[in-house]
Amino acid sequence: MHFRLYQNVSRENISDAMTGLYNRKILTPELEQRLQKLVQSGSSVMFIAIDMDKLKQINDTLGHQEGDLAITLLAQAIKQSIRKSDYAIRLGGDEFCIILVDSTPQIAAQLPERIEKRLQHIAPQKEIGFSSGIYAMKENDTLHDAYKASDERLYVNKQNKNSRS
Repeated sequence: MHFRLYQNVSRENISDAMTGLYNRKILTPELEQRLQKLVQSGSSVMFIAIDMDKLKQINDTLGHQEGDLAITLLAQAIKQSIRKSDYAIRLGGDEFCIILVDSTPQIAAQLPERIEKRLQHIAPQKEIGFSSGIYAMKENDTLHDAYKASDERLYVNKQNKNSRS
């Protein structure tokens, strides 16, 4: 369980009220040190940035309630697609971060497809899309460095997706 690091922090304080995922308050110096130690010991720590596609369009055409539902469904698909040892974090709005602990680049590369399949299973009538970017944390990376690198890859992938549509 993740909470051994956070004995003085209540579950409500680090949970996103809408989705039940962690919120950005989980991104503490203690977590950063723990992940850096794992990387230094040879374990792989993968960061995946996720951003929902076309949330503004959903909100504008179907209403904010549908937009909130889409965010909640994506969060549910993320949660059902990862292991208990991983971290699924809603950073805010339609932005998410997944931290895969002791994983591989191959497993990380398969996760977005697993999330898509899960979304199709739990919400077959909805068209909820997302873009993602993956980065393997290096020894001296901070949480900010690792997330920024995964977010930059997300941006490139989103641009490529938009240029094809």
